[in-house]
Amino acid sequence: MTRIACALALTIPLANAALPTPAALLSTIHAQAQNLSPSDRVDLLYELSIAATATNRQTSAAWAIEMYDCATTLHSPQEQMYRAAQRKNALTVLSFSDPEAAAARFMQLEPSPAHAPFEDPRVDLSRHLFPRLWNKDGKRSLQVIRNLAAFTASTGEYPYAAMALLLPRVAQLDPRIARALFSEAVHQMPSNHPLHRTHDVYIRFLRAGWPIASRRQRLAAVHAGLSGTQTSLSPSRMHFQYFLPETTVHLDSELDARIYELLPFADSADPALGQSLRSRYPHLQGLPVLPIDTAPWRAAVVTSPGRDTPELVQRAFARSIARFLTTWAQTDPSRATKIALSTQDPTELALLLPWTETSRPDLERNAESAANPGFLLALIRSEFQLGHSEEARKLASLAWKNPESRVDLEDICGQYWFGDPAWCAQTEAIQNPVTRLTLLAKYARGALRNIPAYEEPS
Repeated sequence: MTRIACALALTIPLANAALPTPAALLSTIHAQAQNLSPSDRVDLLYELSIAATATNRQTSAAWAIEMYDCATTLHSPQEQMYRAAQRKNALTVLSFSDPEAAAARFMQLEPSPAHAPFEDPRVDLSRHLFPRLWNKDGKRSLQVIRNLAAFTASTGEYPYAAMALLLPRVAQLDPRIARALFSEAVHQMPSNHPLHRTHDVYIRFLRAGWPIASRRQRLAAVHAGLSGTQTSLSPSRMHFQYFLPETTVHLDSELDARIYELLPFADSADPALGQSLRSRYPHLQGLPVLPIDTAPWRAAVVTSPGRDTPELVQRAFARSIARFLTTWAQTDPSRATKIALSTQDPTELALLLPWTETSRPDLERNAESAANPGFLLALIRSEFQLGHSEEARKLASLAWKNPESRVDLEDICGQYWFGDPAWCAQTEAIQNPVTRLTLLAKYARGALRNIPAYEEPS
């Protein structure tokens, strides 16, 4: 749909008509979207409701509710995952402007079998909703938050990531209540509905709640984490790398990795327990202890039988590392560059151009081919970040020719290019109404992205 039309948009001459303002364009697009199919309308309303956070919060809330109602009409078996994700997305955007209205609809979200056993989309909504409920109503919001947390835990995953954000805020006002919330969350860890990512969000929760919890609560939290490690192991083999300041730790067992991440908490709660775990898991003996207060730089890959040769695993690690490199580089560019160099992957070095002294010609000489899709996409993103818009657009014109690149390229252009009036003028000439309206909505969203009031899901 939009991906094919984007390539066409690059060859269409500029329209002569004056362009409306992004805010006015949103209303025009919304009016024209009423004749689209429900699934096309849902996609469009997502773009519109996010863009409208920059211009009119009441309009954003109304469009988010419209999106939610529209997604609710999707009932075919093929649409179950899409329905669950988009209803969650609609309430997430609604929480930006009207958290009470989002909370009122939260319990209408059923568990999503299509997402199990990997995730429960409702807990992603809680990450945005719970802190906003607290910011708006303080202690008065706690009963609602507790009810919503218990609701997801009863059929899916307890919202540990949301509580990790909430606990420090509650503790500033009332440490006693914060400790009670900590105990409630720990009690939910041995779950009857284990999901593969539960351990990761539980560790994030421990990190946030550790300064708040009493010694007894800390010990109970570690034992709960240990008891839950076996219940949510992935059926596939997983490999982990931890990039620590002094060394890189590589583990080929998911169980070892989970115990390794719990070790610093065990050492803090009861040193004897930490030593016992090292005796029980000999691969962990002598490894540097992970920090408690900050998340380590970690990459993880999943392999299947026959696909776990060292070469394939290393290649998968390179792809996994690339997801985090730009975030890491903003805190420690020198260390991030060393990691990228260790993979010998020019794609990763291209991502780091805005933070390093590396030059683009040097990268191109090191790349086997400048037409390498991953390398080209990384280069486009970096050129946009560096302000080299004209060069980035030329590279984007090349990348559109590869159908496999268009999903990622659409995401990059949505952030850096779609706010360009010249791009919008090209898009207006596209005949397919769904494609044209979607890309115009992306243009408006891109143009409004830098307004302080603008918000989007993280």
